[in-house]
Amino acid sequence: MQIKQFSNGLLSSNSYVVWENEECMIIDLGVNPTEVSSFISRMNLKVKYLVLTHGHYDHAHYIGNYIDLYPDATVICHEDEIKVLTDENANVSSLIGCPCSYDYEYTAIKDGDILTIGTLSFKALCFPGHTPGCMCLLNEENKIMFTGDVIFASGYGRTDFKYGDPSLMIKSLRKISTMDKDITIYPGHGESARLKNIF
Repeated sequence: MQIKQFSNGLLSSNSYVVWENEECMIIDLGVNPTEVSSFISRMNLKVKYLVLTHGHYDHAHYIGNYIDLYPDATVICHEDEIKVLTDENANVSSLIGCPCSYDYEYTAIKDGDILTIGTLSFKALCFPGHTPGCMCLLNEENKIMFTGDVIFASGYGRTDFKYGDPSLMIKSLRKISTMDKDITIYPGHGESARLKNIF
């Protein structure tokens, strides 16, 4: 598995290109696609999935641009997140003066579903709280998890936006705290970290 992190997204969000051989997925779409697409072209990669860990503006805003660039890619989100993506108040875009409804054709997945890139498998894990369908992608073999805004190296996602739920966030963090402490997280903001350095 190879990972390229782009950290210059809206509100300093991260996007990731994850690949094996020539097949890749892009996780979160808050980084202007020019730099990302240039990298993908340079590496001769084929985009299989466009994945949204959740529906907030800083992770989803360029989704239309990415779909135009990669029309054969499957656009993935958790089944509980479509109502966030399509609601300008819930996806935070209205709060920053750029109201948008990210109303596109999504392939909605549920907790426990598997995405594959080459021989790599990623399990979708829903950890609600920040949003209803905030999703992590876990590769158990390599002990790597992409966490969106569920958890960061030094914190976790805020719960005061529409559909946020502090009690669900506490439950989600408790579940994550029981996972293998050697897992390295790649969050939606900031740098990677091992769970053993967080909990």
